[in-house]
Amino acid sequence: MRVCLLLMSKWIPIRNEPKQAFLVSRAFLIVITIPVITIAAGKHGFPFNPRLVSHEVLQHNNPFDAMAYLLAWWRWDNLFYVRIAAHGYDQSGSTVFFPLWPATIWLFGRPLALFLPGDISYYFSSILLSNLFFFASLQLFYQLTQKLFDITIAKTAVWLLAFFPYTVFFSFGYTESLFLSLCLAMFVFLERGGKFDWWLASLCAGLAATTRVTGVVTIFAVLAYVVQRFWPLAQHLRTNKLEIFNTLCSLILIPLGVIFYMLYLYLNWDNPLLFLHAAISWGRHPVFPLTALFSALWYLVTFSVPLDSLYNNLLDLCFTVLPIFLLIKYWHHLPFAYRLFTLTLLLYSLSTAVGFPNPLMSIPRYLMVIFPCIMLLALEWKYNLVCHRYIYILFPLTLAANVVLFPIGRWVA
Repeated sequence: MRVCLLLMSKWIPIRNEPKQAFLVSRAFLIVITIPVITIAAGKHGFPFNPRLVSHEVLQHNNPFDAMAYLLAWWRWDNLFYVRIAAHGYDQSGSTVFFPLWPATIWLFGRPLALFLPGDISYYFSSILLSNLFFFASLQLFYQLTQKLFDITIAKTAVWLLAFFPYTVFFSFGYTESLFLSLCLAMFVFLERGGKFDWWLASLCAGLAATTRVTGVVTIFAVLAYVVQRFWPLAQHLRTNKLEIFNTLCSLILIPLGVIFYMLYLYLNWDNPLLFLHAAISWGRHPVFPLTALFSALWYLVTFSVPLDSLYNNLLDLCFTVLPIFLLIKYWHHLPFAYRLFTLTLLLYSLSTAVGFPNPLMSIPRYLMVIFPCIMLLALEWKYNLVCHRYIYILFPLTLAANVVLFPIGRWVA
């Protein structure tokens, strides 16, 4: 871990504030997880259906077994990413999980497989990498926020992101930390705007699109910077032809990863769009944007939601409305490319829905990576002192509840 941080520091300046936010928030997760495993491990129904966990987790389902604590976060989607990293796409349904994250897990987990049995090496790789990428994300996020606003907003923003109620997914081996770091790096390169930076930004956008399906919208942010840089076009064509040609050529990198993935699906499954069909088979259907939001609200006001789904529905609704509210209220505080990135990612994420009783299932997790909304939340913190009491209470308590629920196999997002 120390070696990785030293290597990272050569490309990303390490600031103390995001470093402290990372350490304190990750310690918060660990401190809560330990007693949960101590109390729950070995009990009936822990962690959940044996068919939905790896046999390694079941083998160490004992509070006196140290591995029970180390494997505490091997749940839900992380199970599928580790399985793909270890065994490839052996089921059509698993193609819904895009390939970059499992490939990254495999790259660092393969050496560990020489020393660790089964798929444990890939699980440890996923946990280590997700935390490293989140650490990098906090550093990049601090850097961008300070540039757009000021150091006070930047400090507030990194703590809000570190203690966001769904921040567990930045450390539990999901795609969120990799996707966020790629999006942030893309904006860093676009802000610099050098000749080679266009290629690096397009590379990051392409990798983000190969990490999760919503990553395709990053192309709009890149195009926004291109237009801003070379407008009016007629004038720049007379003086900057080579630079325009270089920039346009770099855009080729953005769809390249998805094209290769679709080619792989065609060659192996005879269906280049299999990942879309797989998403539908998982119960997630395309809908008109905001349909899921209104459905969730309707279920709540008509008291249609079962009691055991009430917690998830309320939180899903609150943390779906929050970024929409912030974007509307502080729309003009963001540069055009950031607005476009936020709006397109928000609409794309809200263009799918799951059926009753939880139509907004996973949506807060998808929206959490829209980092400009966290910047706007920091602005709200600055200008609206009343919100302090709610954030001080709601964020840590909800995060603690989610940390408890995840290891015992209950759905979080």
